[in-house]
Amino acid sequence: MSDQPPVIIIGAGIVGTATARALQRDGHAVTLIDSAEPGRATSYGNAGFVAIDHLLPLARPSVLRRVPQMLLDRASPLTVHLPSLPWLVPWMARFARAAWSNAEVRKGIDSFGHLMAEANVTWKAEIQASGLGELFKSRGALYVYESEASFADGAQERALQTAKGTVFELIDGKRAREMAPGLSPHFVRGVYYPDGMHTINPYRVVATLAERFAAEGGTVLRGRVRSFDRDGDRVSAVQITDQSLPAKAVVIAAGRASGELTRLLGFNAPLVAERGYHVMLASDNVRFDLPVSPAERGFFITPMEEGLRLAGTVELAAPHQPPTWSRADLLVRHLKDVFPGVGGSEVSRWIGERPSLPDFRPAIGRAPRLANVYCGYGHQHVGLTLATATGRLIARQMAGEPLPDALQPCDPGRFG
Repeated sequence: MSDQPPVIIIGAGIVGTATARALQRDGHAVTLIDSAEPGRATSYGNAGFVAIDHLLPLARPSVLRRVPQMLLDRASPLTVHLPSLPWLVPWMARFARAAWSNAEVRKGIDSFGHLMAEANVTWKAEIQASGLGELFKSRGALYVYESEASFADGAQERALQTAKGTVFELIDGKRAREMAPGLSPHFVRGVYYPDGMHTINPYRVVATLAERFAAEGGTVLRGRVRSFDRDGDRVSAVQITDQSLPAKAVVIAAGRASGELTRLLGFNAPLVAERGYHVMLASDNVRFDLPVSPAERGFFITPMEEGLRLAGTVELAAPHQPPTWSRADLLVRHLKDVFPGVGGSEVSRWIGERPSLPDFRPAIGRAPRLANVYCGYGHQHVGLTLATATGRLIARQMAGEPLPDALQPCDPGRFG
């Protein structure tokens, strides 16, 4: 390591810790800052699935057309925290413009196609490099459908997946029940992704990355960022709760809170809380070992080491609003419909603020008008999936490589 100041990474969730490891391997001194322990915020509670099959941005016409109906249906996979609605209106207007624009949707498809291919490679490398093998299982993943119409609705994404080389198998309801014993008889179709991978404990993934990072010379600090010192177009130091940290470069990977940091640096990141819930149940009668997603209901059922995790759906909200625990109750009701008799008593429940930009593309790359600030936020519900890809891309850009053309739509400066 040189005598230069370290790269300061703000945010010790899955994106921040994966980026810390990527930069550390490139020879940088790195300091990782968070106001909480690594992995204790939004990264703690995800569904655990590395969703490299995800190629369509949520901002697209078919979703936009369903928004009015979904807002009226409190059991919908996508809803709005009604007290937050006035605060959300400007963001939702931007979402509508992005969703209605064929050009913007195409940008999202191209970006996700590149990012998912990158994630497939970088996760396998990270699992090996950081000794995470015991925390991941390669059992594939199963999406199941309750009607032929909803199965047909997925044709566009499956066509994109075929074009990108994603491997999947179309199966009938009988075969789906063989793969996931206990699945309700009313499911008629399924799509099985044999290359799918999931973690049995998302929190331990982040904690282990942070431990490996520290063991190999990285610094992990607890603190809240208060301000930045500037020297022309460079950030020279980061002011945290009780000290000043000289910086060679800065990476903003603070999830939903990244918008508060970008305002201090003079650019905009219109992030909302795409709130996700999970419920952990005792693993009673669980006879499947892969993530199962009932497609119409928008959540995942994932066997994990601490029980059966029900996680997902989308609730858009302003920051720091009280939980809508009926959304967690909804997950339990869904499970009873999907897997009657599966799952025991409730072990715990959780809410997290997934960071979402209105076009549902992440912000990855160098910040506008700043020579040494880099961004990795806005990954909405694919933060786990894209964490290692984001870290590797930032490391390459810091080494002087341009980002691929397909990722220009993820430019952090696109919101001004």
